[in-house]
Amino acid sequence: MKITPPSSLDFGFYNGYVSNATHTDLITALNDSWEDVYNTVSTLSDEQLESRYEAGKWSIKEVIAHLVDAERTFCIRIQRFSRKDQAPLPPIDMHAFVANANANNRDIKDILHELHLLRQASILMFKGMDETMLELTGPARDITISVRALGFAMAGHNTHHIQIIKERYLQLV
Repeated sequence: MKITPPSSLDFGFYNGYVSNATHTDLITALNDSWEDVYNTVSTLSDEQLESRYEAGKWSIKEVIAHLVDAERTFCIRIQRFSRKDQAPLPPIDMHAFVANANANNRDIKDILHELHLLRQASILMFKGMDETMLELTGPARDITISVRALGFAMAGHNTHHIQIIKERYLQLV
């Protein structure tokens, strides 16, 4: 089944992420955004992976570890909404997550492998959904958003961070 983008583009905080997922099929968008992450960072040196384009910004390794945490966070929301759970979820402080993820002491191959396994699980989760499940909604931040839109936001979130890595980090080397 082809999972097409949401028809509406009013997703509050998630607007930029959803619009970054330019594909007309969610599974393709999820696969391609994973491949872009892998192709962008897998050959970088440790020095590059631990670089910051500005003081106080995350290193590239920390950005990739953030993608791991974000994938889990997106999936928790997606699973709950697709199962008709409407209980509000507390916000997550991603800066605290990054600060405590120990990313710079991990091997990038392990971080990428973890992200890849999570992405494969995300894809399988979506493949198991029908149209009704994709249209279910739930509360996220200050809006109500569909499972479908969160899937595209998840793909677009990766794209957002890889664009920043390409534009700000890799221009330094």
